[in-house]
Amino acid sequence: MSFEIILVLNLLFISSISSSAIENQASHSRRRFPDGFQFGAATASYQIEGAWDADGKGEGVWDRFTHEDPTRVQNQENGDVACDSYHKYKEDVRLAAEMGLHHYRFSISWPRILPTGYEHKINEKGIQYYQNLVAECLKYGIQPVATLYHWDMPVTIQDLGGFMNPDIVPLFVNYARIAIRSLPGVANWMTMNEPKLICTREYGEGAFAPGVKNTGFGEYRCAYVLLKAHAAIYRMYKKEFPHYKAPMSIVLDGEWNEPASNKTEDIEAAQRRNQFEFGMYANPIFNGDWPQELIDRVEERSKMENFLQSRLPKFTRKEIEFIKGTWDYMGFNTYWTNLVADDEEPPYDSPPSYINDIRGKLSKDPSWKVAPCGFNMVPWGARKMLKWVKDTYNNPPIFISENGVCDDGTSLVDYDRITFFQDYLSEILNAIYKDGVNIYAYTAWSLIDNFEWITGYSAHYGFYHIDFNDPERKRTPKKSVRYFSDICKTGKLPRREDLISYLD
Repeated sequence: MSFEIILVLNLLFISSISSSAIENQASHSRRRFPDGFQFGAATASYQIEGAWDADGKGEGVWDRFTHEDPTRVQNQENGDVACDSYHKYKEDVRLAAEMGLHHYRFSISWPRILPTGYEHKINEKGIQYYQNLVAECLKYGIQPVATLYHWDMPVTIQDLGGFMNPDIVPLFVNYARIAIRSLPGVANWMTMNEPKLICTREYGEGAFAPGVKNTGFGEYRCAYVLLKAHAAIYRMYKKEFPHYKAPMSIVLDGEWNEPASNKTEDIEAAQRRNQFEFGMYANPIFNGDWPQELIDRVEERSKMENFLQSRLPKFTRKEIEFIKGTWDYMGFNTYWTNLVADDEEPPYDSPPSYINDIRGKLSKDPSWKVAPCGFNMVPWGARKMLKWVKDTYNNPPIFISENGVCDDGTSLVDYDRITFFQDYLSEILNAIYKDGVNIYAYTAWSLIDNFEWITGYSAHYGFYHIDFNDPERKRTPKKSVRYFSDICKTGKLPRREDLISYLD
């Protein structure tokens, strides 16, 4: 399949599902996805590539984070070798092709392309790696979906302050320009992955690289700079690459917050958390400016804490206009659901805190299933969040860019993963047909087991098991491979009673 055909198909896929199409599909089984629906799987550079200092690659924040203090990660593990996909990318793409995936989502390592972080020194071997990866996808008719930033920042850029410093925005744009120019075969661009986790875990809690602990300030400053960087990349792309037809957007975290009761206070607390955790990043892009609830809440607490101005940076009118509309679709990752109850107002003389600003008490329903890595599995929560997005942001086209579940790595018979996908995909069908949500793609996390950040290699999300004690990093299919492959090839869910047959 030629690159031109792939781009045309991608533009067709991104078009909204018309009401007549929904009506036509309604005559079929609710197990069938709309015509042209895309299925794929995802990975990310630091989590799979390895080769951390090979062929001219520079040091990234996760390299420094794990090398400076190995105890930051479970079992003192790191991504130095990971899945060795830098050397085994052809095998990974072949596995994706054998599954019948329509797209393969990967990310680009900024320090692999620009070892110093700056555009004056381009690592041609790094560029060649991604060009080879894209070419391999196209050879099999798989759409390459590239994320420019999946938490892999050069340490030189972080030493300037990273997402705490607006001066990095043009540096980010320079990197993005080089990556985009070098990879014309990419069928879909994503600027950044999960800004909420970048800002809360990296610059608020400090649990993820680069480990900045600055809660109550860092989350908001990071969001301010990150959104400006995303918008600047998007504007540059549309201005300088008008001949590229691949759509571009950002990938947001789609966590659902369910009121713990029907009390007004709990309903308001759940809505408040949705606006802090999702709206903080979506609203400036899709509606313009921060959500008003966020503005009011942080301003109120800042005032009572004796600050002269809100801890939330204020966008200028020009910045609001610059950021608004920088999307061609919405990238949407969905994993977990919370119960949220209102809580007492934290004391104003306590240290400023993002959690205090949200003010909500989180819990889980004891009936919810829990994955080995600890997060709960609540399929209807994904549907509710998708419906909330539709109603809040005028029903944008949605590319589900991650959804998946871990196993403990002890067995290839991953029936829980099969039922997980069955249940979540069923709710996504309900969101499409019953709620009218405009979803056109679904991406499973992950193609292969990989380095899962501070949990190391203990959480196994892949369709393919990897023995990380084997120097060859052998890939072995789990039972879920055939299940997901059938969905990719037929465009419909198997019957529930037939799921057990995939264990044969």
